[in-house]
Amino acid sequence: MLSTRTVIAVCRTVLKTSRYLLLILMLIPQFGRAAGEPLLAWRVAGEQAQLTLLGSVHMAFPEVYPLRDDLESAFYEADSLVVEVDITGKGAFEIQRLLLTEGMLPAGETVEQYLSVSVWTRLQRYMLERGLPADQLVRMKPGLLATTLSTLRLADLGMAVEHGIDRHFLTQTGSKPVQELETPAQQVALLLDFPDPDLLMAQTLQQLETMETLITPIYQAWLRGDAQALDRLLLTQDRDSHPEFEAIYRRFFDDRNHAMAAQLTTMLAGNGHYFVVVGAGHLVGEEGIIALLRQAGFTVSRY
Repeated sequence: MLSTRTVIAVCRTVLKTSRYLLLILMLIPQFGRAAGEPLLAWRVAGEQAQLTLLGSVHMAFPEVYPLRDDLESAFYEADSLVVEVDITGKGAFEIQRLLLTEGMLPAGETVEQYLSVSVWTRLQRYMLERGLPADQLVRMKPGLLATTLSTLRLADLGMAVEHGIDRHFLTQTGSKPVQELETPAQQVALLLDFPDPDLLMAQTLQQLETMETLITPIYQAWLRGDAQALDRLLLTQDRDSHPEFEAIYRRFFDDRNHAMAAQLTTMLAGNGHYFVVVGAGHLVGEEGIIALLRQAGFTVSRY
């Protein structure tokens, strides 16, 4: 049986149920991995400040390491590390607390009450086929359940949070300051307060049911640092073919990209060298952070 403690441990650092989370992270071993690959990295220059931006995956296999020497050097030379949320510090405990207190449904309720008949039927079938403890899972709020199903699937494939790109750098900061672009409360609310839980669960199931045919090209695009291919595979292709999920993409990508780009713009107006690690899906596309910084007039170059 899946205890609450286990569920929280699985979910607390993987709080995004977007296509970026469900697909880019599934770096299945037989696809081949090599250390020192290009990945997705840019340099952004202000008058006195500069950013090195690296596209992260939050769960990975150990074979992705060591990373490129110049990326490791840029990190050590930077004045600060900037991440979405510090998953190794106080933020991790706050996320766990919020999930424990906010992530479960009130007594007497199950997720069935928040879903359409068709989505509930698909969910039941998926849990049965995977041998999951439905009696416990259905007590979760839809957003937490969607994340849990996705994270358990990633774990089945052999991936680990311990090898995530952001965690790799967070565990090496020493006395280097860490700045966060979002708060634990924002990330949890993003998930748990989603206004259309049926839509969110429908998208999650659609991705879980089709992921096997989508993983290889997405992984290869991320590994070789192909921003255009990643944008197409993660964002534009699905937005075009599934317009019913547009609200999800706006909430999990576009709105957050604009908010994070605004904070990075403030950093660029000051001094110093910032090493920024955010999910790779936030960097690509017309509404991605890189495009937004270019539109703001900053000099951006691949690194």
